[in-house]
Amino acid sequence: MTRVCVVGAGPAGLVATKTLCAAGLEVDCFELSPEIGGHWVIDNPNGRSAAYRSLETNTTLAMSRLSDFAMPADWPDFPGHALVREWFESYVDAFGFRERIARRSEVVSARPQSPSGWLVSVRGADGAQAERRYDALIACSGNYWHPRRPAIPGTFEGELLHAQRYRDPSTPVEMRGQRVIVIGIGNTGCELACEIAAGGAEAVFLSARSGVWIMPKRMNGRPTAASAPMMHPCDPIPAPFRALPRAPREWLFGKIAARMLRRMLGERMARFAALGLPPPPASPQEKRATICDPILDCLERGAVVARPAIERFEGKEVVWTDGTRERADVVLCATGYHLRYPYLPADLVDTRDDDLTLFLGAMHPRRHDLFILGVSRPTGGFWPIAEIHAQFAAALLSGRYALPRQAEIDRRAGPILRRRAFNPALYGLAMREELARGARRAGSRRDE
Repeated sequence: MTRVCVVGAGPAGLVATKTLCAAGLEVDCFELSPEIGGHWVIDNPNGRSAAYRSLETNTTLAMSRLSDFAMPADWPDFPGHALVREWFESYVDAFGFRERIARRSEVVSARPQSPSGWLVSVRGADGAQAERRYDALIACSGNYWHPRRPAIPGTFEGELLHAQRYRDPSTPVEMRGQRVIVIGIGNTGCELACEIAAGGAEAVFLSARSGVWIMPKRMNGRPTAASAPMMHPCDPIPAPFRALPRAPREWLFGKIAARMLRRMLGERMARFAALGLPPPPASPQEKRATICDPILDCLERGAVVARPAIERFEGKEVVWTDGTRERADVVLCATGYHLRYPYLPADLVDTRDDDLTLFLGAMHPRRHDLFILGVSRPTGGFWPIAEIHAQFAAALLSGRYALPRQAEIDRRAGPILRRRAFNPALYGLAMREELARGARRAGSRRDE
C-alpha cells in the first residue's frame, strides 16, 4: 500500500489526511503542536499561530464549506477562531481519522530518495528522533508563521512588533493612550487598526505602500459575497462558461467580474483615495482584495489616519515618504509572512522569493511524489482549494489519475502566489476536467 506523510494538522493537513485516507492510502500526519487546527488555535503551543482574539473568517459559511462537510447553518456568517477550531475538531471525528494524527511530533527533515520516495526524520514528544520511509510527502505546514518584516532604515525607540504577536489592544503591549502606526492594508492591517483605535489609542495611523481594492464584509446587512455567483469550487457554472475552453472562459469571467466590482465599489474606492490611501490596481483581480467592514468609517471619522510608506525611523519619530514626520509609541507590522519549508531541501523547494512553481498549484513539477497544499490565491476560501488539491494528490497516488507528459507538466507549472487571484468555481471546474483527462490517461495506459 502507498504510504504518505502529511506534515501539519492545520486546515490543509486535516483535509489532506481525510482525503488520502478515503482513497485507501496509508497516511501518517505529523503535527508539532499538541493541538490540531494550526493558525486557528489562538496561542497555539507550537508558537506559530497568528490568531488574535477577534479573528474571524473573511469568507462566509457557504464559501468555507468542504465538499462533504458544511458549517452549521445557525452559525454566524463569519465564524470566529473558536468556532473554526470546533468545526475542524468535529470534521476529524466525523470521518474518523484522529488516530492518523501524531501530535507533538516535529518533522525535522524530509530527504528525497532516488528514484522516488522520502526518508522522513520525526522528533517525538519525548525528544527521540526516528526515521521513516514514505512513498510521497504532502507539505501542509502553512505560510502564516515566518513573519516578513519591512526593512526600514534608522532606529525606532518605541515598541516595534509584527502582527503575529498581536492578540488584542493590550497584548503583548499596552496600546491604550499610545500613538500607534500599523503598516499594511491587508485584512489584518485594516482590522487591527480599527480595533486598536476602538481600544483607546491616542492616535492610529495606517501606512500603505501600494493600493488594494477594499471590500466590506457586509452590504445592506447581508454578506457581500451572498450576491456574488460562483464563489465555491462546487458552485454551478453557467452553460456559456462551461462550453468555453479554460483560457477564454477565465478571461471572459474576469472581464465581467471586474466590471461588476468597479460598478459596485467604485464610489467607495474613490472615498478611500480622498482619505489618502494609494489608488488600487486597475483590475480588482490583480491583487487579492482586502475585506474589512469598519475601515472606511474609521478613516472618515478620523479614528484612523491614512499615511504613506515609512521612509526611515528617527528615534521616537517616523519619517514618511512625503517628507512629513510623526511621533509614535508603537509600530505594528501587518506585513505578511515568508513562505518557508525548513524540513525540505532548499535546492528542491526554493522559497527565497516567497513563491513556488507547481503543477496544478499543488505538485512539484520534477518530483511527482511531493505536494504543497494550503497555499493559493483564490478570491474565495482557502480550505475548499486545499481539498481540490488533496483530491488531485489522492487520485495520482492511488493510480486513478495519470500525469501528462513531462513537457506538458513543465509548460503548465506556474507560481502559486505571484499570479492573479482566481475564481474558485472556475478553478474547481478546471480541476475536475483535468482529473477526468488524467483518469482517461490512466485507463489507456492500463489497457496498453
